[in-house]
Amino acid sequence: MSSLSNYGQVIAATTVALQSMLAGSPFGLNVTARSLDVARTGVTGSSINLFLYSDSLISYREASAQHGPSRVIAELRYLVSAFAADIEDTDAASHRDFGTAQAAIERHPVLTVPVTASEKLQVWLTPSPLTTEVLTSLWQASTAPLRVSFAVMASFTLDTTERVTKLGTIRDVVKLAGAGAIAVFSGTDAGAKAAAAASAASELGKALVTVGLESVVASSPEETDATLDRLFERVKEEGAVLLVDDADAVFGVRPEELDPDDPYAAIDVGAVLDRLGNAPSVVIIALTGVSGDELADRARVEVRFPAS
Repeated sequence: MSSLSNYGQVIAATTVALQSMLAGSPFGLNVTARSLDVARTGVTGSSINLFLYSDSLISYREASAQHGPSRVIAELRYLVSAFAADIEDTDAASHRDFGTAQAAIERHPVLTVPVTASEKLQVWLTPSPLTTEVLTSLWQASTAPLRVSFAVMASFTLDTTERVTKLGTIRDVVKLAGAGAIAVFSGTDAGAKAAAAASAASELGKALVTVGLESVVASSPEETDATLDRLFERVKEEGAVLLVDDADAVFGVRPEELDPDDPYAAIDVGAVLDRLGNAPSVVIIALTGVSGDELADRARVEVRFPAS
C-alpha cells in the first residue's frame, strides 16, 4: 500500500490517470490539467480541464492497531471544466464534453492508478457537491471567465507508518525498561546496531541475547509458539535483553503478494509481534530497511542508524 510519505507522487499519478481515462477510448476528450487562467493555452478545439482545488486527509486507526492512526483516507477534489472551441460555442461542444466527462466518471467509479512501476492504487471517483458560491469563488480567484463545470472527488487510502513512527535514541530504549517493550533499530550499519544494542543492555544492567529469525518463527503457528517459549525461557534465565537481528524478511515492508517460495509467507506477523510483546525483557528488532505496518504499529521507539 502507498504511504503518506509519497502522497505528492500519488496525487500526481491520480491526476494523470484521470486525465488518461477521459482522453482514452471511447470518450476521446481533449484533456488538460492546468490552472484555470491558462487552461486554454496552446489548445485547439473543445477541451476539458482538471483543476485540483482542495484535498483533505482523514486519519483513523484499525482495530488491530494499538498506537495512533494506522491509515489515512485522502480526498482530492477536482474542478472539471468544459471549454468550447470558439467563443460562440455554436455547436455546444462545451456542453457535449461536459456531459461526456460526467458520463465517463459515472461509468468508471474505480480508477486503477499506477503509482510506481510495481505499485498500483485503487482510487474511487465520486461526483462532489459544488455550490454556486464555491464555483464562483474559484473562477473569480483565477480571473478567468466562468465555464460550465462540475466537481469530482477522488478518494483512496494510504498507510501512515511514517506518520506515527516514534523516533528516538539509545537513551529512549533504556527508558523502556519494561518486559515486552519493542524497539526498532533500522539502518545499514550492522556493527553500529549491534554495539548500540549491547550498550542499551549494559545500561539496563542486563546481558544481550542475539538471535536470528530462525529462533523466533517456524513453519507453523504451533512450532512458532514452541520456539518462542524456548527463547523466552533462555532470555529469562540469563536476565537478558533480546535482540532479533537481520529481521527484514518478517518484520520489514513485505510485498502485497508474497512469493509462494518465501519461507516466511505463511507467518502471521501480527501474531508473532503479539507474542514478542509478552517477552520477559525489552525486545530490539534490527532491520536494514523500513518497518512493516505491524511492527511500526507496535514499536515503542525506533532508532535509525546512518549508512556506514
